[in-house]
Amino acid sequence: MTSGVVVPRPAASVVVLRPGDPFEVLLVKRRGGGTFGDLVVFPGGTVDRADGDRAPGIDDGPQRVAALRELAEETGLLALERGVVAANRADDGGILEWLDRRGESLAVGSLVMVSRWITPESMPYRFDTWFYLLVGDSFPEVSIDGRELTGHAWATPAEALERARAGEWGMILPTLTHLRWLSRRRSLEDAVESARGADGRTLVLPRVMEDGSIVPVLMPEERL
Repeated sequence: MTSGVVVPRPAASVVVLRPGDPFEVLLVKRRGGGTFGDLVVFPGGTVDRADGDRAPGIDDGPQRVAALRELAEETGLLALERGVVAANRADDGGILEWLDRRGESLAVGSLVMVSRWITPESMPYRFDTWFYLLVGDSFPEVSIDGRELTGHAWATPAEALERARAGEWGMILPTLTHLRWLSRRRSLEDAVESARGADGRTLVLPRVMEDGSIVPVLMPEERL
């Protein structure tokens, strides 16, 4: 007999930050339909089997590879060890095949883990999502894929939260929570140090309440 609990799918998401006064975060809008249809989120997706071979010796290597692969596929921002460049989607094959042919490597070491979220057991679709920061001085122009996404925006955390409060942007709890955390950071350096200060092992286990609402638990206040 099975418990009926859905096993969460491994996933990764990347919170891209660029300098500004205050700094800005990259958000994308997903196409209607599907699990996160019409929602404004951070770039990301599920971990593929091929991701597991790209960062040997790193415990969360598959998640780091998936985060950067999805970022390139969805937004055209390809984070390599030599810097962030524009991904060439016109090239044959996927991002990982492109890397192999050119002897390039994803900049998995440039990511700073922020948190790990696991969907409540009562939900029909579950994900075990690792969130990472990617900070850069400048980025190529964002070019959304047009299949999974319908738009993107650079916004300060406060601006993004205001648009969510106004009902302009639909968001789920992990997105809102990370934006609230970012809104309390004084600078990009503060965001990175705050994330590193929690040693990358923050596990967030949201809980479904009797009224159907979802609230996070086991999340240190000073972190997120």
